[in-house]
Amino acid sequence: MTFQDAQQRLLAYVRDRIHNGELTERGFARLTGISQPHVHNVLKGVRNLSLEISDFILKNLHLSILDLASAQELQDGLNLRGSPEATEELPVLDSRIGHGRPWPKAVDRRLTYPAPRLPARERSGCVMVRFAPDFQMPSILETFDIAMLDTAESRRVEPSPHALYAIERSGEALFRYIRRGTSCFYLITELNLDHPEHWERIPADLLHVVKARVLWLGREKDRGLTRAQRGRFLVDVSSS
Repeated sequence: MTFQDAQQRLLAYVRDRIHNGELTERGFARLTGISQPHVHNVLKGVRNLSLEISDFILKNLHLSILDLASAQELQDGLNLRGSPEATEELPVLDSRIGHGRPWPKAVDRRLTYPAPRLPARERSGCVMVRFAPDFQMPSILETFDIAMLDTAESRRVEPSPHALYAIERSGEALFRYIRRGTSCFYLITELNLDHPEHWERIPADLLHVVKARVLWLGREKDRGLTRAQRGRFLVDVSSS
């Protein structure tokens, strides 16, 4: 459960209490110390709650964030943390990618990295790759330096507009978003996402450019941490 999930569940709880007559919008506004129009917009989903106000509401309703999780979610979390982790590791490509660096030529079988949690059927085409910082993708890559890639051909020929891809063109391997045009595709960075005039045009034959879909980003130095602490998935692997 994310912070956003928790806030949405908290608002749903408040809406239910108002619907049941246990609270009113005016009473809720008085409780939180914010204006009734703002409360109305928050409950309608037009405005967002700050974390500080969310904490204040939890306190005044005598709730904790655990009360917003279902019993099954709590049990699943306990089971996950109480069970030993599998130690399966994925191979790592033999060189780092980034500006001025070509796509790696091979897999270094001597170098592996603990695999993030992934269904066995999804791991067959997966490898890890280390990467250098990219000033054109500042927030998505953040402080990460290793990625889990799905190199299956089926993931490369039908790109999703919401996914991140490892690409190579002009002898340089990078991470980019992809958008479909009328007769071609476009490579997009985080900085020019809202400026189509700056998108980089590539041929419609994607297999020559797109090397893999990025499933997960992490930190190489964190290999000793639990899977949940090493990084984050960019896609829902259970349905990808």
